Amino acid sequence: MFTADQNLNGHPAIYTRQNPNGNRRGLECPAERDYYPYWAPSPWRDIAYLTDRLDLGDWIKSESMNQNTKYKCKGTYTQTSIIQALNPADCTSAGGTWTGFTHGMSATDPTHQVIVEQMPWTRDNHLGNGRDGQPITFNWTAPTVDSLTTTGKVAVFDTNYIKCILRVRYNMSTDDYDPWNTTASSNNNPGAGIKSPVTQNPTVDVGAQDLQGLALAINTNQFGRTFQDRSHVFYLKKRPAAFSPTAKIFNLNVRGKRGNIVQTYPAVEYDFVPMLLNVDQSNGDLIHFQWCGSNTHNNGDPAGDGQAGDAGEGTGGTDRSNWVQSGDSDSNFPLPLDKYVAESLLLGGNSVCYDFDGLNVDTQKTGAPHNFAYGGTPGMNCALTLATSGQFLHTGEANSNFDPLLNNAPASLIGGIVVAPQTAGRTYNYINTRNNNFSNRAQKGAINVLA
Repeated sequence: MFTADQNLNGHPAIYTRQNPNGNRRGLECPAERDYYPYWAPSPWRDIAYLTDRLDLGDWIKSESMNQNTKYKCKGTYTQTSIIQALNPADCTSAGGTWTGFTHGMSATDPTHQVIVEQMPWTRDNHLGNGRDGQPITFNWTAPTVDSLTTTGKVAVFDTNYIKCILRVRYNMSTDDYDPWNTTASSNNNPGAGIKSPVTQNPTVDVGAQDLQGLALAINTNQFGRTFQDRSHVFYLKKRPAAFSPTAKIFNLNVRGKRGNIVQTYPAVEYDFVPMLLNVDQSNGDLIHFQWCGSNTHNNGDPAGDGQAGDAGEGTGGTDRSNWVQSGDSDSNFPLPLDKYVAESLLLGGNSVCYDFDGLNVDTQKTGAPHNFAYGGTPGMNCALTLATSGQFLHTGEANSNFDPLLNNAPASLIGGIVVAPQTAGRTYNYINTRNNNFSNRAQKGAINVLA
């Protein structure tokens, strides 16, 4: 492990060049966090590796545990010698067994393969939009519940769901030394005559006469390292039988947080994602509308990286979203659906709407907690659900408790609505009525239904 000129406080995997004092967040292993591919077994299944070194793609794939094997010394882990044994000989000497581990994922299922792609370009020191002004993204095709459970590596408590954790790491590399070929043999060791290729805040000669040198702001525990390591919990659900097994299901969600541009930094003000979605009607593509909000938004002091406060509409501390159609992308007013049935994505036979379990919201939804049969104008129930974030699911429900700012609505669209577009060749524009604050926020989007 390359440690440059850092003095680590110990040798176990909690100490790294980036983490010389052994600080930990939860149960993380800093060595596994800071170095990829990791040389020992890891619980994480690899999805994608975005880089500018595409020539390393085959090596990255060969080092993944998705299909390949990683080894460690297995035994009584209270024994330090077992934990520190990093090769078969030391493991045997410690009384352990050198054991291989693999996730055993399918070698033919593309959703089980490591995807190696070019990292999109962004402006220096800015994590966000790319060359075209849109947020840089990675489109992930999630594996099916069945494909994961057949590996035997997933705890199944309900055959329809799998609880998952998604991990995203952001690494800032440097070419001021060769990171792929710099190892522990380059660690600073004056006694052996070895000087690290990078040192702490060095003074360098710029070749100017009578100038003693200039100091570089180089912290060797920050110079090429993992800057962000974030995890998110979500569920994968088995595809309902009502949906074609070959149809793509696109997730239409909400990103960002409540507040003005300073209060939300380094995130963004609320926005739809993807902002522009293309779906193929001939393939039977589906759109899954869902989003998360909050009743306990807290952006008080010290407010993290941004400024305290939660500028925006509605009760302070609440986050809400909804979805209504607009006439075009320039409009800030919703489209009255009862007057423009033919122009609606949801009405006029332009789509069919389903709930999270694949039931048609116009013809099949009955029972608690609403206890009525759905009916009425086809698609209107779907439109009402999206407009009120699920507070009202049917046009026959009483609405005396409705708040135009959605303060009484559910914070999140639980389960969501799945829309199957039926009419091709149209573009449907939409807005969020609460967060589309004309002063500096435009929570808008568009859906193109291709032929």
